[in-house]
Amino acid sequence: MAGPAIAARRPRSSSTEADTMNGYTLFLAVTDRTGLPEPAFALTALAVETGRLEEAEERAAAALAGLAPDAAWPGLDPSVRREVVTRVRSVPHYAVDHTEHDHAPARSASPLADCLRSLAEGGSFAVVAAQPYTVYVTGGHPVGDAATAPFLAAARAVHPDAEARFPALARLTTLLASAAAPSVDAAVPDEEDLYDAFDRYTLGGLA
Repeated sequence: MAGPAIAARRPRSSSTEADTMNGYTLFLAVTDRTGLPEPAFALTALAVETGRLEEAEERAAAALAGLAPDAAWPGLDPSVRREVVTRVRSVPHYAVDHTEHDHAPARSASPLADCLRSLAEGGSFAVVAAQPYTVYVTGGHPVGDAATAPFLAAARAVHPDAEARFPALARLTTLLASAAAPSVDAAVPDEEDLYDAFDRYTLGGLA
């Protein structure tokens, strides 16, 4: 199994007692970039306290108003990125995590399962994993054999149709997935870094 090799890790704040009082709803964007330069596989996760889910959906819709449904962060004008970062700050959230994997078959039977395991074992999402939570998968990539990974198996429910149920939060998670590479590489200024819109986030990788 692949071991942790943190490429960039930026936790923004610690959890509080209030954070653990409610269950969570998680949005997962699975990105398979097989055939492209490493890393070829990535998992992006956005956690929202379930009690604020409807508010988060409404605010995410407002934050993404005017963007094309298939918008990707690197293709947006810098002024648009700055405006979206400002808007997204109003979206209620618990934490964001992005984990990249080299997708080397000889070193891992399931890169997605490895990423899910990493998500559950460390950082802010370890708190989420200890509470009741529901998962919505976005991005159109099937979870396959990773469905039995503890992080998915322990969820109250796993829905593969995030876009149909919570389209704005699904779009935001997908946009975060596209924003991860320049954020990890520090290729965008802070005011254009979509991850900077969140109080608590982690960027890392599995080698």
